[in-house]
Amino acid sequence: MTTPQRNLAASFLIRLVLTLLLLAWAVQPFTSGSSQGNILEDVSGIGIPGTMLIVGLFFGMVAFYCRTLQKCLALIKPENRKAKPHSVWYMFAIPFNFVEDFFIVIDLANSLEEEKKTNVGLRDITDYGMVSGIGWCIAQLLSFVPGLVGQLAGAVGMLLVFHHWIHISRINRLLLQNQGLNRSQLTPMS
Repeated sequence: MTTPQRNLAASFLIRLVLTLLLLAWAVQPFTSGSSQGNILEDVSGIGIPGTMLIVGLFFGMVAFYCRTLQKCLALIKPENRKAKPHSVWYMFAIPFNFVEDFFIVIDLANSLEEEKKTNVGLRDITDYGMVSGIGWCIAQLLSFVPGLVGQLAGAVGMLLVFHHWIHISRINRLLLQNQGLNRSQLTPMS
C-alpha cells in the first residue's frame, strides 16, 4: 500500500470512528428511555406535513449553501485547493455529514488561505470562514443535547451557518472580480 493510500485509509477510518461515536451519543437518549426534550419531540407537535415542510426547506437551504461553497472552491486555483469542489455535497451524506462538515469547512478555509498568497483580490481578507464554519459545526452537534441546550445550540448554529454563507458569498464576488469573470461564465462542477 502506498503512502497516499494509507493516508486515505486512515482518513476514512478516523471519519468512520468519529461518526460511530457521534451516532452512539445521539441515540443514547432513545436507548436509555430519557428522550424527553429532543428535537424529534419538539417537531412532533407540528405534525407530519409541517415536519416534512421544515425538513424540505432545510435541505433546500443546505443545497444552496453547498452551491456557494462549491463555487468558492471552483474559483480557487486547482493547485491551491485542499478539496475538490464537488466534495461539499458530502453534507448530504447523513450521518457522516456531522463529522464531514468539519473537514469541508477546514478544507475551504485552508484553500482560501493558500489562494490569498497568489491572488491579489483576497489581499484584504483576514477571515477565511474557519471560526464561523467550525462554530456552526460544533453547534450542530450540540443541538443533539436534549432540552434548552440543544435548542439554543440549534439557533446559534443557524445564525453561524448564515454568517458563514454570507461571508463565503462575499469572497466569491471578490474571486469573480479578480478573475474578470461573469457569473454566467462560471461552471462550478470542476
